[in-house]
Amino acid sequence: MSRSILIQDGRTTRDIGLVYCCSGYLVERGRVLLVHHNRFDKWVPPGGHIEPGESFAGTAVREFEEETGLAVEAISSQAAIHPADHNATPEPVPFYVDIEREGFPTPALVQFFYVRRRPGSGKRTVDAQLDEVHGAAWFGPQDLDDLKTFDQVRSLARFALHNYPVVAERAQPSSPASR
Repeated sequence: MSRSILIQDGRTTRDIGLVYCCSGYLVERGRVLLVHHNRFDKWVPPGGHIEPGESFAGTAVREFEEETGLAVEAISSQAAIHPADHNATPEPVPFYVDIEREGFPTPALVQFFYVRRRPGSGKRTVDAQLDEVHGAAWFGPQDLDDLKTFDQVRSLARFALHNYPVVAERAQPSSPASR
């Protein structure tokens, strides 16, 4: 099924020629959570298409929860500049954005967010949504070289493992003796 985003400004409707997708990277104890996607047959971060009325971060959160069963929230990759007021509510900023073509009939503008478990959600186990994904698993830096995935996912997973905003959850650099 081909998807695209239509922009309506009250006078015209036009197809912008892209779909919008958002994904989330969760890092815990030096490992990143990925799902084995049914259609791609590769390991990818949980994510999917934006729905009407959703923000980009809201899409990443909804898709992550649908595919893994974990309650999460998006973490902004930058500090807040202006507090929320009656006119504007800040949204989390993604840590990476690109346009992807492989596996999409219409190119996809994809935004990647850091996510963390929602406070009070406990240490619930992953419950993969098997109609969209074959499964979900945790991967450390040493697992990424041979993982069946896209090169871009490998790069972003490595980046997330070493730059995740919750420093205590990051992967630790390997010592020279263990390399």
